[in-house]
Amino acid sequence: MVRFLVSLLAGLVLSPAMLAAAPKLVLFPFEMVDAAQDAGAMGMGFGGGLPMGPDKAEVRRLALITDDLRQRIANDARYDLIPADLVVADVEKLGPIHKCNGCEDDIARKAGAEVAVIAIVEKLSDLLYNFNLYLRDVAQQKLTAVMSTTVQGSTDEAWRRGIRYLAERKLLQAGEAR
Repeated sequence: MVRFLVSLLAGLVLSPAMLAAAPKLVLFPFEMVDAAQDAGAMGMGFGGGLPMGPDKAEVRRLALITDDLRQRIANDARYDLIPADLVVADVEKLGPIHKCNGCEDDIARKAGAEVAVIAIVEKLSDLLYNFNLYLRDVAQQKLTAVMSTTVQGSTDEAWRRGIRYLAERKLLQAGEAR
């Protein structure tokens, strides 16, 4: 009898939306596009040279903000976050993701994701960065949202603030990114 009452109460309290499984999401690690050094198509870019890529501090910060965003997504529980180790080998083999011509959907599908987040830091100068998140519907192979913020500063705290803003005000804001 007690078991029946508990089941009945649980059915009344939990709505069908609450019982529905959260969409499975894969977060690709942040990558850097060094626009400060890229000459661009006409050779007239900001830096006038070949992209140099991230320095050691930037590589560490890319990992830092990837971990930070991963933790925020996990804590929010809006998505069922796929473990990063399920995509690492494919990202290393086919990446960088922002240049792989659609491989992100194949990698995400293989990992069991319904939603993919491609994360890019665009370096405009030594102190100015654009943080971009691209939300993709894996089944439809379609971009569903683009989220961006500009970060001024080359410190851990500045980069964390940028991720906090994107997570709280864009990706995990009700109705915004979905």
